[in-house]
Amino acid sequence: MKRLLQTCLLLVALLSFTGCPADLEMAPAIIVLDGFNFDAGNIPGGSTSNITEVWAFNGSVFIGAFPFPARIPVLAAGPTEIRLEAGIRQNGISSTPDFYEFYTPVELTLDLVPGEAIDLGTRTIGYKDNVKFGFIEDFEADRDRVFINQIRGTSALAPQQEVVRTGSFSGKITLTVDDNESLLSTELSFSDLLDERPYVWLEMDFRSEAPTRFGISGNVGFETLRSFDPGFFPRDEWTKIYFNMSETIFRSEIEDYNFDLNSILPVDLTEGCVYLDNIKLLYF
Repeated sequence: MKRLLQTCLLLVALLSFTGCPADLEMAPAIIVLDGFNFDAGNIPGGSTSNITEVWAFNGSVFIGAFPFPARIPVLAAGPTEIRLEAGIRQNGISSTPDFYEFYTPVELTLDLVPGEAIDLGTRTIGYKDNVKFGFIEDFEADRDRVFINQIRGTSALAPQQEVVRTGSFSGKITLTVDDNESLLSTELSFSDLLDERPYVWLEMDFRSEAPTRFGISGNVGFETLRSFDPGFFPRDEWTKIYFNMSETIFRSEIEDYNFDLNSILPVDLTEGCVYLDNIKLLYF
């Protein structure tokens, strides 16, 4: 009898550790988000975006990243502070998702009911008020040109109206067998982009027959150094891409730097064009 009683007590103890009382079990509430609508407002350069998912937070606690249309499970009930951030692909690479800190989050206090869904539809976001722009190149007729220093090749990044992403103009580089590389640099130089935060990005729209990379350059002593990192491969349709330039700037020895744009014609082509639009340098 004593052994039977001990066995029963052991079973009760095990069940108390492995099971949850019924009144503590909770079905998640579901937040449904169809997507984000990005509106640049009065910032030049169009309202193009490539938002791939939503990053969801319960207060400061990360819930997860969800592709659209998103169904976000939240283990909470009653008034709950929810923050929804726009997710992008860093440097256009699917394996490097990140939420884009230059975009405004959607912040809501939702009255959550376990097992029930709240449909938020599509939410409009924009740039944060404290975002700074080092330059904006949208190639419109009343704007100053940015990539105007021709380092290699003879093909400039020239405004044209045949292939345009937004507005009336986009930029075009034409490469040929006899002029197969274009290296351009900004006339503006920078030195303090990392002072507030080490977070500097280039965003743009591109359509291209030639691979193109971006970087920085500047003088160190009597030598001109160039450091390249992110870039894109040819695409036959307009594509929005976001480049994180923070590490490229941070790891270089260059104190005063220009931004470089380098396109090279593939060996199997006799001619190729690079179209760019809405190039923006963003930082805090």
